[in-house]
Amino acid sequence: MAQLIVGLDIGTSAVRAAELDVSLKPPQLLNYGQTGLPPGSVVDGEIHDATAVSEAVRRLWKSGQFSTTSVIVGIAGLRAITREIELPFVPDNEVDSAVRFHSEEVIPFAPDKTILSSQILSDYTSPEGAKMRRVLVAAAHADLVEGVVAVAEGAGLVVKGVDLVSSALVRAISGGATDDQPEAIVSVGAGLTVVVIHQNGRPQFVRTIGSGGNATTAAIASALDLPLADAEALKRRLGDPTPQVHAAQQAIQETVDNLISEIRNSIQYFASLPGRLPVSRILVTGGGSSLHGFIPMLGAQIHLPVHSVSPLARLDITKVDLTPDQAAEVSPVLSTPIGLALPESNPAVKQFNLLPPEVIRRTRLNYIQQRTMQVAAVIVVLLAAFGVWKVFQVHSAQNDVSALNSSISTLNAQIPKYDLVVAADTAYTQGKARRTAVLGQSIDWPQALTNLISITPARLQVQSFVGTTGNGTATTPATTTTTTTPASNTVSASIGFVATALTGPGPGLTSPSQWTQAIANDPAKMFANPVPTSIATNPDGSVSFPSTISVTPFASLAKNASLQ
Repeated sequence: MAQLIVGLDIGTSAVRAAELDVSLKPPQLLNYGQTGLPPGSVVDGEIHDATAVSEAVRRLWKSGQFSTTSVIVGIAGLRAITREIELPFVPDNEVDSAVRFHSEEVIPFAPDKTILSSQILSDYTSPEGAKMRRVLVAAAHADLVEGVVAVAEGAGLVVKGVDLVSSALVRAISGGATDDQPEAIVSVGAGLTVVVIHQNGRPQFVRTIGSGGNATTAAIASALDLPLADAEALKRRLGDPTPQVHAAQQAIQETVDNLISEIRNSIQYFASLPGRLPVSRILVTGGGSSLHGFIPMLGAQIHLPVHSVSPLARLDITKVDLTPDQAAEVSPVLSTPIGLALPESNPAVKQFNLLPPEVIRRTRLNYIQQRTMQVAAVIVVLLAAFGVWKVFQVHSAQNDVSALNSSISTLNAQIPKYDLVVAADTAYTQGKARRTAVLGQSIDWPQALTNLISITPARLQVQSFVGTTGNGTATTPATTTTTTTPASNTVSASIGFVATALTGPGPGLTSPSQWTQAIANDPAKMFANPVPTSIATNPDGSVSFPSTISVTPFASLAKNASLQ
């Protein structure tokens, strides 16, 4: 059975969604879309203009035609963090309570404004022999979470879960990698850059940098005194050999260097933590990562292999019918919504859910109310249908006999009429058959004469013309002088004959030969088997000769319509 999940990413410059069927292997991308946001609607991952964001989400759902309104929303920013903490061993069902008890030591938010979710990383025994649990904690400020939930609900959606963008990136990009060497995922967005280092698909370190692609656009706009829209268009042309593009490249250099420096510092800080293995490589995604020259500069400054990766690589994308160019264009911005829709690769790992408890209770209550109303409505409909059915049965039984008797009487009255219709149809069919036979054996004489005149050689004159209708076979008397006629126009069956007398120039067989050839080459194939008989030479040197011609079925009224 299909299991459809939609991931919703509310970014700085756009809202994006991806719908997946995660019951398939590999998961199948069914739908995706994005809608731009007015500048300033979302700043550092927090909602500043809820109305504009809700309207954008509503437009996205209308244009994207997603099959469900249930979504998992992602959050990122300075008020969404992860921390790894160590706890004395407690049962699984008590981990959340223990995490909340110890969270004040590592979470910088007020306890009453903090929403927590946790994942158990491992169990171990301390040097003192105490049994311990290592737990990864996701924490977010309630204002941040409530803001994204409010805009989603304002657009008519039902929020099933709230997850960290960093965890979504690991699911989308790592593909559940089991390599023991940590790797860094860097997602460069419009306003934020997320650096997450994971090992075996489990986040070990997350940092959110408050800079992204918008910073480079602003640098170009400031240096070249351009509107932001023009600066964004110029940024997409970086690499062109023009003076303006060269100036833009110089304008963004400091901004790009600062961003790369922050990424390098994040990776170096992780490497300095006790018990950490060095990062093996960097995987880059996000719309800002397509900046010309960014990936080579990142690799040169950090001295690690850097690869641009696509979340589409581990999905079945046949349903969305993307060309390679289209896939390359959209894949950087789909990493987060795809990761939000994907489940954890290890079923034993509980996925983060930072949905506020009151929202969970409200959603559950709404679900129970809806189901109760649906069940009640079904019961009412069934009771009403049962009552109507019983009444109908009584009336139906009373009416059946009358209806059957009436039908029998009506049918008996109609029998003579149907007999007349059958007889008329038979007569009509027979008449059509006779008409077809008559037309096939009757000659369209005006058309035949017109055709004969058109094929008669110019120097021959027809002295007489007698047409006869009837089936037969033309024969050539033994004493007749004949000429060779092409086999393609020679027929034996005929529907009539034409007897003619012709006069034409001599000497001898010249005119009869021309006549025979003209009949043989008749393009309409109405005449065939010209049979000239005796040839008489006239005092003026011309010759006269009678001729009999077969009339073929091509001259019939069935083939021509001048007499119909």
